[in-house]
Amino acid sequence: MGSISRRGFLAAGLCGCTLCWGGAALGKTASTVSPRSGPDAGLGAGPDALPPLIGPGYQPVDADERGLWQLCERLEEELSTSSLLMQMPGLRQYTQEVVERLLGAQSKDLRIYLLHDPAFNAAMFPNGMMLLNSGFFARVRNEAQFAAVVGHEAGHYARKHSVSGWRDRKSKTGFMAFVSAGTAVVAGASAAAGGNPYGWVDLANSINSMLVLSIFSFSRGHESEADLYGLRLLADAGYTPEAAAQVWRQMIDERKASAAERGKRYRDPARSSFSTHPPSDDRMKALGAAAEAVRAIAKEAGFSDEQDRWQAAVAPYQAMLLEEQVKVNDPGASLYLIQSLAQDGWSGLLRYFEGEIYRLRDLPGDADLAATAYGAAVQFEDAPPEAWRAHGYARLKAGQGEDGRRALARYLSLRPDAKDAGMIRFSLAQ
Repeated sequence: MGSISRRGFLAAGLCGCTLCWGGAALGKTASTVSPRSGPDAGLGAGPDALPPLIGPGYQPVDADERGLWQLCERLEEELSTSSLLMQMPGLRQYTQEVVERLLGAQSKDLRIYLLHDPAFNAAMFPNGMMLLNSGFFARVRNEAQFAAVVGHEAGHYARKHSVSGWRDRKSKTGFMAFVSAGTAVVAGASAAAGGNPYGWVDLANSINSMLVLSIFSFSRGHESEADLYGLRLLADAGYTPEAAAQVWRQMIDERKASAAERGKRYRDPARSSFSTHPPSDDRMKALGAAAEAVRAIAKEAGFSDEQDRWQAAVAPYQAMLLEEQVKVNDPGASLYLIQSLAQDGWSGLLRYFEGEIYRLRDLPGDADLAATAYGAAVQFEDAPPEAWRAHGYARLKAGQGEDGRRALARYLSLRPDAKDAGMIRFSLAQ
């Protein structure tokens, strides 16, 4: 099997948590606490209010749970041979280390899959399968932010939200018909890989579109629990508790930048009347308040964002991650991403992709902006070879022939086997 359809991943919401960056939110802030557990527990609940409902080596205990695991295991079997998987053992090992720091012994029950997908997303399934998108790795700025998202997903897993959601949805009118038909589709996954154009989403839409909305989202209470649980994991592991709120602040600002670039007014999708989640701004503020409460309790604790560890782990893959984002052709979001990452220091790689965004946008004046960015990129020792090529052509176009030829020669020295090496050598010979 070569790949798994993206529609298939959307349909996987039936099995697990797909991180709703559009607006899943905390139900209460730290100032409005409740000591009770359960779906309506507030962020101020005590440490024992949300104990894990599963332990290391957990197995499903009833027919509902076993059926849900079977669906997810079939999806995982299909996924294990998908061309969407990132073949990056170093990054996967790093991810495993962070998960072990957060979850301890229970981390051995999780199987982590890294996917080529520029969307900022992550997902956790009740059978222990965790999916992390390349767009997620591209955007977070330190290990604490990375751990905040992973911890949120672990909260859904530990509190068995997929199972309780599954039981709730079974009571909806027509749901069993959907399950029966959906199971038939999953059982024929190998046949689907051979060209069946119908996925779970198409099938479900033909039955009940409003039902689909409920299938692919958790309740506000579940999202509140997952955030609380994740924040506890974050603090217990020694990570900066403010990291969760920082992730949301960055995502909100990126979406605003994207909308502004397109001449649109920013609208939080969570404010839709169909959404089960409070607005993103509300979630960000609630997480910030919760982080303050954590610090007030643990006054002497030493928290760290582990910036150096994150940069060392991601550096070998950052060119690929940024290239995926630029190719999405959302210049507002891409420029925001570059500038956000640059708050921790500009690099040749960041300047090069800044130039690529301007080049691809191609508005009046963008050619000059791109040329400036390429020129800045080659001032860094870590400038990618492609920056020298882009700088060379920009210099030639500006009439700076000698500078341009020097830059192209530098590119050839760094990439003598490049696909365009012959063409560039011919140009230099002229």
